[in-house]
Amino acid sequence: MPIPSPRHVLAPLVVLALAGSLAACRGEDQPGSTSASNSGPIKIMQIGTFESPNLSLKDAKAGLDAHVQSINAAGGIDGRKIEVTFCNDAYNANTGAACARQAVSDGVVAVVGAASSQAPAELPVLEAAGIPWLAGAGSGGPTEGTSKVSYPITGGTQSMQVGLGRLLANKGGKNIAVIVADAAAAYAAADDIANGAKAGGAQSYRILAPLGAPDFSAVASSALAKTPDAIAVASTATDAPRIIRAVRQAGFKGNIATLANIFKPADQKALGDLANNVFITSSAVPVTNTTIPQVKQFLDDMAKYHPEAVTDNGSLGTWSSITFLVEIVKRLGGNVSAAAITGLLDKLDKPIVLGTVTDYAGIPSTPIVAAYPRVPTFKVYVSEAVGGTLKQDGDAIDPLGTK
Repeated sequence: MPIPSPRHVLAPLVVLALAGSLAACRGEDQPGSTSASNSGPIKIMQIGTFESPNLSLKDAKAGLDAHVQSINAAGGIDGRKIEVTFCNDAYNANTGAACARQAVSDGVVAVVGAASSQAPAELPVLEAAGIPWLAGAGSGGPTEGTSKVSYPITGGTQSMQVGLGRLLANKGGKNIAVIVADAAAAYAAADDIANGAKAGGAQSYRILAPLGAPDFSAVASSALAKTPDAIAVASTATDAPRIIRAVRQAGFKGNIATLANIFKPADQKALGDLANNVFITSSAVPVTNTTIPQVKQFLDDMAKYHPEAVTDNGSLGTWSSITFLVEIVKRLGGNVSAAAITGLLDKLDKPIVLGTVTDYAGIPSTPIVAAYPRVPTFKVYVSEAVGGTLKQDGDAIDPLGTK
């Protein structure tokens, strides 16, 4: 069975938008916090594209904030409260770099749960100061998988895209139509999906979908013209559900796969029966799996502190980043600094159990995917849309592994 070289796994599907220009934070480059402290609040920052004319990831902010508020209400981590600063990068590289400089000047011990598209501008500032980037959402692309201060806990969007092709192949697909947005920045998603399909012994072909098209019936017709037995969809969160609807209305009854971050709970409910046999890949367990204690806690925290926010893979991911921080602080025995955190993670002696994602075993000595040496796992979770909700479909899968 041919398995693609991990070196050829490409960059993620990125947001297709112009950079915004909203101001967010200011700061000057100063030495970061390197001396350990065992008293006072634990200072962190979350950087994200929380608001801009083209993209707003408010739910990512809500997920992290809900967990911080819950922990602080219960007395903090071993009696120490978490003090978090939120910095909006406004989808602008200069603003993102200013956020990173503020993190340095504020003396934070880590940037946690970043949902920032501007990581390439932010991470060099943090590297110079030795401030770790913990459990980033992967929104900043490949840089998060290579920076010496980045400690991702999942394979992010890249692994989810490869997972689309693999799950469809695992379920019997041999000729997979891959529908992606018709924009250069999105073509890498098709390559990722094709790699996953190839790892599972399937072939695939690409169909391009115009961004924001008023109707996707022509796209559906093109996809079905080559008689696929499975279809993968990787477009924008606005277009993906409409593409799925068009494919179903064109008569396709086989398996469809898409990404959790572009297929929201409201989309599932709106599609109704058309969502049958739609499968979703995610970097974390589905938020509907309340048999997992951490998922139940996440839902309780969100209901209490941010009932307005969407509970999905994105907000669960940033909530989980605080779980990661908590476990790190406990292992440090309260003596917390940027240097202490990186020192512990660089020589991790036993995995950190997170519950919502696979256990964190540290930076692999041999990269799982050569292009992303900092990524500890490429495993993804598969869920099926059933009755307007998500049902987890087995354990996490390795999309580039053997069957």
